[in-house]
Amino acid sequence: MLPVKLPEKLYYFGMIILLAGIVLTITEINYSLIVYSLGLIPVFGIRVYNLIVSKRANRRKNLILFFSAVFLIIAGLAIFYNKSWWIIFIALSAILDFYISFRRFN
Repeated sequence: MLPVKLPEKLYYFGMIILLAGIVLTITEINYSLIVYSLGLIPVFGIRVYNLIVSKRANRRKNLILFFSAVFLIIAGLAIFYNKSWWIIFIALSAILDFYISFRRFN
């Protein structure tokens, strides 16, 4: 079992690095995909962990967060293949995160 604050700190650190990767991708700076991927690893990992250990009452909410992380992975693949539609999956992920932010976890 992980300490209580460690997953939270890893999650916030990953989100900050993920945001930095998005900004670097928008400005077309080299190595933006590496920064994006380094931020995506803890975010995806914590969301999968939360899905596995969550209570039954929170399972649906954590599943939505998991799909949000999958959209971030698809956006990373689109960045890798230099497609312009990567921003759509970032927006879908942001919409799902915004939706979940108003839900109360039990």
